[in-house]
Amino acid sequence: MSDNTTSRLLVFRDHLELKNGTSLPIDSANWYIEGLLNYENANNNHQFDGLTFFYDTLVLYTAAGSLSNTELNDVYAYFTNQLYEITQSNNDPDFAFDAIDISITTSGLKNGETQLTMVVGGGPNTVGVYEAFGATDYWIWGMQGGKCGAYAGQGGLSDAALQLNYKFSHPLAVPAGYFTGLFYVLATGDEFPDPNNPGPYCDYKIFRFDAWNTGIYPCLAPNELNYYLAKMPEIIADKKPDGKTYAYANAYAMFFPNFGNLYYHEYKLWYGDFTTIDPNNNN
Repeated sequence: MSDNTTSRLLVFRDHLELKNGTSLPIDSANWYIEGLLNYENANNNHQFDGLTFFYDTLVLYTAAGSLSNTELNDVYAYFTNQLYEITQSNNDPDFAFDAIDISITTSGLKNGETQLTMVVGGGPNTVGVYEAFGATDYWIWGMQGGKCGAYAGQGGLSDAALQLNYKFSHPLAVPAGYFTGLFYVLATGDEFPDPNNPGPYCDYKIFRFDAWNTGIYPCLAPNELNYYLAKMPEIIADKKPDGKTYAYANAYAMFFPNFGNLYYHEYKLWYGDFTTIDPNNNN
């Protein structure tokens, strides 16, 4: 977005709350509202493996061919609130919007009716490094217990740790080259506290749950698993030895019954010396 476009959108935002009786033609109103919503909510370079699309419609009764300043303010407030509600309902700290489309329709409607429709795509902003978990990915913490919750009995001999292990070892983009001198560094949740963990079990960037003999057997939901995917690059960077390159990771499910039934994941982060190669050179 050019500096001139940004300046125009910011000036428009500053004037929205002014009760000055001005109005904008439909085409201009569409450009400004859509541009401002994207500037404020979806102007970052998010990357997604898949998107969920959300739709909402607002109907106004207004003068034909234009929207007043008051109506523009109402439209902006309404769609901003809808975007907030979508974000809240997803309960995922890595949820982001890709792009927001606003269309304004006046023809073929009842007299004086203007219909504004928003179409927005969004999803976990974790892809680009790892493929995100899907809506049915509710996995038992470990012990090859399969899926849990509404999907109990499915998933075979897998679990949350094994699912994370696979994704960590299969990033979506892999540079051409090879490693020498590989070694691993351990990482656990107690090294990386974070009260923003979306799951009900812990406040760490790596899963760590002290059940304290409650009988709770942890079931990790997709939003919590995607949170661990999103935090992985930060953990990799924090643990990286000087002069070494990250290669891959393994996730393991751990359990200590003598410490209040502590369920947790431990990562082995592998680093080494990386040599690039030209993928087009067959020699």
